[in-house]
Order: sequence, then structure tokens, then C-alpha cells
Amino acid sequence: MRKIFCTTFNKELYDRYANQLIDTYLQTKQTIPLHVFVEDLENVHYPKHPNVFYHNLFKEEPELEKFVERNKGRSFSDFLSDAVRFSYKVFAQNASRKYGDKIYYVDSDSKFIRQIPDEWYDECLPDDVFVSFYYRPHTYTETGFVAFDNTKEVSNTFFNYYTDLYKSDNVYKLKAYTDCHTLDDTRDNMKTVSDYKEKRLGDKQNGHIMARDKFINPYLDHRKGERKFKPHSDEWLQHRPRHGG
Repeated sequence: MRKIFCTTFNKELYDRYANQLIDTYLQTKQTIPLHVFVEDLENVHYPKHPNVFYHNLFKEEPELEKFVERNKGRSFSDFLSDAVRFSYKVFAQNASRKYGDKIYYVDSDSKFIRQIPDEWYDECLPDDVFVSFYYRPHTYTETGFVAFDNTKEVSNTFFNYYTDLYKSDNVYKLKAYTDCHTLDDTRDNMKTVSDYKEKRLGDKQNGHIMARDKFINPYLDHRKGERKFKPHSDEWLQHRPRHGG
């Protein structure tokens, strides 16, 4: 069964922090391919490395480009209301299904710490499970890491609903507009679908559970927040790259 990592960023995010994801992937000699989905591939040269594959995200997912163009002028008050920023992650996960059977999505503000052993992947995503994710009760899922089994019949049903939230602009009907919220809304709508089974990772507490998780943290550090890069001014927050990560 083909296993792959996938992620998404653009050149600005690569220069700011995503280069660390690529460098540590290579330094730790990860054993499964890394597929990277970028919307600026036609205009940017990314360094070539063994087992790292770049794809033009807008060509793979033209509905994403339509969503971005349609909504890039929308105002937003904070990251929870910036649907455009997080839409790239959802469509990158969908596009990755062409390249792998078991898909392990990693946010681009992560760093590999050491090589992940082969048995870890199947413990993370057992053969009877469709999706594994870091669950937080009474709030939204943490989506710095999500794994999908594309061999399941439910995969098409799940991703059709997941991406249609953006194609239809129904994402703006949710209480918040991040990929965490669209993933949770999709999960809620899959509960009665046959072949749907999820695995909730983490300690069943809230906060940044990946940072304290003994299963993933020995191998992957999700460097969210200020650990991603040095703090920037409020002006930068208003003009930050409109891309998830």
C-alpha cells in the first residue's frame, strides 16, 4: 500500500519556515515520499531533492483557484474567519489522493525530528480506519497532522463533501472558517456513512495536544504560533500570505 506525506505552501512561506520541513525531512531520512502542493510552481523554482515531489495545486485543483479568486477580497477579523488562508490545505489533501493510498498530511510549519519507523504509520492509521486526527473535546480538531486511507469506499463521499464546502461557499455558513472547522463539519456528516471509521489521537484534552503527544512528538514537531517564526507587527498580520500553515 502506497504511503505518502503531503503538505502545502508557497514561496513566501517556504522562505519563512517551510524550508525547515523539507530540510529536516531529508536530514532524518524519512522513508515515504513527500508530495508538496504549491500554487506558484509555474513562476518559482523550488530546490529538487530525492523523494520530494512538487505539484501545481491550482492545476490539480482548479476549484481552489476559483474559490480564492472569488473570496480573496473578503474582510476577516482574525484567523478563524480567514477561509481563503486555510482552503489550500483541504484541496492539497484532496489532490494527494492521486498519489497515495494512505496519506499523512503535515502542516508546513513542522519539523521532522527523527526517522519515523515503518510500524508507526499503521499504528497511526490502522487498516480498518479511514481518518486519524488530533481530537480536542468541546472545541475544534487540531489539524497540523491528519491521516486518510484513500482505499476506503467512503473516501470519495468524504472529500466531495469536504471540498464542496468551498466550491459552494458554504464554509461561510459555519461558526468559523478554518480547515479545522470544515474537517469537523465533514466528520459530523459522515457518521451514518458505511465504511467510515475514525481514530482520535491525543490525550483527549484541549490546547496544542500535538506538542505534548508521546506518539507523534518524538518524530514530528508542529511549530505553530510564535515558534514558527519571530513575532511580526499587526500590519504584517493584516497582509500575511493568504495560505494555510
